[in-house]
Amino acid sequence: MRQFLGLALVVLLFGCGSPKETEEAKTSLPEPIWVPQTTGSTASLRGVSAVSDQVAWASGSGGTVLKTIDGGTTWENVSIPDNEKIDFRDVEGFDENTAIVLSAGLPALIYKTVDGGTTWERKYFSDAEGTFYDAMDFWNDQEGIAFGDAIDGRLLILKTSDGGETWNELPFTQRPQAKDGQGGFAASGTCLRVNGDSHVYIGLGGEEASLFYSSDKGETWNKTITPLQSGESTQGIFSIDFKNDLEGLMVGGDYRGDSLTRINAAYTTDGGASWFPMMAGMNPGGYRSGVAIFDKDLVLAVGRESCDFYRTGDNAYTPMEGQYYAVSVSKTGKSAWASGSGGRVATLAFKKESSQ
Repeated sequence: MRQFLGLALVVLLFGCGSPKETEEAKTSLPEPIWVPQTTGSTASLRGVSAVSDQVAWASGSGGTVLKTIDGGTTWENVSIPDNEKIDFRDVEGFDENTAIVLSAGLPALIYKTVDGGTTWERKYFSDAEGTFYDAMDFWNDQEGIAFGDAIDGRLLILKTSDGGETWNELPFTQRPQAKDGQGGFAASGTCLRVNGDSHVYIGLGGEEASLFYSSDKGETWNKTITPLQSGESTQGIFSIDFKNDLEGLMVGGDYRGDSLTRINAAYTTDGGASWFPMMAGMNPGGYRSGVAIFDKDLVLAVGRESCDFYRTGDNAYTPMEGQYYAVSVSKTGKSAWASGSGGRVATLAFKKESSQ
């Protein structure tokens, strides 16, 4: 029964069709591949934000911020001065001139640029003990949200309604209550994800793989327990994405390695209230720190040891060459980038079939 349910969820999420139609559609589509690009950086890039087919931003260790405005042919280092010890784990790009970066660890920092990274202004600072922000996301160019690990039992929640110019902490009693030892994973900037006009989701790991979700932009929260691997501080929910208002997926596992990962993917068809594990053989190939849905029917899942994809009609995930931490699809849904260690950045392309 569980296997049937898992298969049914896949069909619901990625469309229907007869076996013959599905197989014909599958064989007629070119294979997605990651095409590495040269950044000139050696930073560990945990943040990536695809804006369009020409513009993307990436961020990471050593205070690094990178930008391309020509589809990745060239990448410009627009790092923030005097932040060499800061790790910018998440970045949100709005266009070729405007971007916001979020740090992990102390001090907690948010910077914004409106001139393409020529200058940056600090918009948030905290050196409160225990502060560790994991991810941020934006509903639109004005309203955004960020979260951090729990202090005194409740998650840190920051919100902005003026494009990141000012950030306000959600009152303590309104914040989601985490279990002892639970936290988020600042591995790809996508363990927090907004959806639609007002929904937001936060995935945690540790003792249990908890998901907190809100339908009013984080003012009130509900909680559900997901089936992703949990029980240790290295295990849980690492990334979330949605196809539409109701259908979404999450990935994760154990960041110590692919071989230690068991249940690493789950689906929802009710807007995140309940989640179901994938049936055996329908999971990504190992630990996955980032996931994104491209053009409605292509799932891109990335991890530091391996990557893969799943497309409508497939019977399993297909390996992709590359090792990446994070993946981002542009708001138009027509371009995607991945980022990783050693300054790695790649853009999504599609392999042309040989004429022979």
